[in-house]
Amino acid sequence: MAPDLPEARFCPYCGEALERPPEPLAPFCEACRYVHLDAPTPVAAALIERDGKVLLARPHDADVFALVAGYPEPFESIEAAAVREAKEETGLDIRIERMLGTWSCEPMERNLVLVVCVARVTGGSFSLQAEELAEAAWFPLDQLPDWPATSPLHEVFTYYKLG
Repeated sequence: MAPDLPEARFCPYCGEALERPPEPLAPFCEACRYVHLDAPTPVAAALIERDGKVLLARPHDADVFALVAGYPEPFESIEAAAVREAKEETGLDIRIERMLGTWSCEPMERNLVLVVCVARVTGGSFSLQAEELAEAAWFPLDQLPDWPATSPLHEVFTYYKLG
C-alpha cells in the first residue's frame, strides 16, 4: 500500500483554499478552476547496452545500482530526458532505440513511474559526470545486482531479456 501523501490545501496558482469534494473527485480551486491531481512523477531511465553488458549507476545516497535516470525538464520528452541524463551523468552520447515500458514505484513507497528507454552508445567517453553518483559500471546481463524485492528493476530486466 502506498504511503499517505501530504494533503494539498491551497492552489499553487492563485493561493485560494482547495475545495474538497467527496471521493473519488480531486481537490479543486473554485477561484481559478485548477484541479489538484496526485499523479505520479515520471522518471526517464536509460537501459544502455553495449557488448552484452548494461550500464548501471549507484547514487551516493543508495546501496544498490540502478539505471541511469532522472526527471524530465519542463516540456521535455522522456526520450530527450534519458539522452540528456546519460550525457550529464556518464559523459556518453546515446541513441534511444525503443521504449521498453513503464513501471510503478509504489512498492518502493515512491509516487513515481519509471519510464525505461532502451539505448545504445553512439559516442562520448565514459566518466562519472554527476555529483550525485558514487560509481557506475557495466554489468553482464547474467550478473545483475540483487535488487530489493520492492525494486521494479527485477521486472524491467525480466521484460528486457524476453524482448
